[in-house]
Amino acid sequence: MNLSNLIDPKLVQVDADVATVDAAIEKAIDMISTVYSHEIHRDEIVARIRERQALGSTSYESGIAIPHARIPSFNDFLIAVVIPKKPFSEQIEGKQIQIRIVYVILISNTVSTLYLNTLATLIDSSKNTDFMKKLLSAESGVRFVEIFEKAGYLVKKELTVADIMSKEVISIRRDASLKELIDLMFAHGLRYIPITDEAGKFVGEVGIIDLIKAGVPDYAFRIGSLSFLSELEPMTQLLSRENIIKVETLMSKNPPSLSPSTSVIEAAFLMTKNIKRHYVVLDAGRIVGVVSAMDILNKILRA
Repeated sequence: MNLSNLIDPKLVQVDADVATVDAAIEKAIDMISTVYSHEIHRDEIVARIRERQALGSTSYESGIAIPHARIPSFNDFLIAVVIPKKPFSEQIEGKQIQIRIVYVILISNTVSTLYLNTLATLIDSSKNTDFMKKLLSAESGVRFVEIFEKAGYLVKKELTVADIMSKEVISIRRDASLKELIDLMFAHGLRYIPITDEAGKFVGEVGIIDLIKAGVPDYAFRIGSLSFLSELEPMTQLLSRENIIKVETLMSKNPPSLSPSTSVIEAAFLMTKNIKRHYVVLDAGRIVGVVSAMDILNKILRA
């Protein structure tokens, strides 16, 4: 389906006099209430959007915001677009981002594949600098939709791992030292790292538990407890050798992986079945992403 088919020109306002996401939401709700006055109650929309916004930001570093609301007994799918007269600043994870387009989406009260794929497509399109310039130059709602139609952005029917995975993957070579591994995980706040060989091939993985386990002596697993030991001596001994120990001695070798075309529901099933929170995603043997249980929470259950 072409994304342009989901955008009603009557629900697009260009050069809007707004300076915050909340103000843009108000403009969008005004448009929706006017066009669909007999079908949607304004107060309900406001309450639902505020409820979702309270959970966390719906703005993205690419310069768009996509606040949305799930409306009980609502069986339609609406996108209202507000283009501010001037970009305004929004803080996202400590960074100041310039918001240039706000998409307000109303959907049914159930998890919608259509919504999730529309969200993915909108984010993807916002990363195209030339395309964004064209959208921002639109003088009317009709022209805005025409630009989307000409660009040919499609909304897929299915939802795959490629749609929700983290694509900026940090990996480390198997011959790296434990110190390099610990420093990397600490610096980037990582809980999981794929391991590669000298040629860049995926050969293993290390999770935060694997790292901690390396500091627990083997005898503890045989006796089943370390309650008698209050000192951190085992951890201290590990750190004294962190420049010598190699990552490959800690990693899980040849772990299972997923492909970009794996469905999200299949990934969720495998995570629960194998009690595994992270999967590396491979395309022709090359690492293209990592999908985690938090991706499913943040991008599916609370998208």
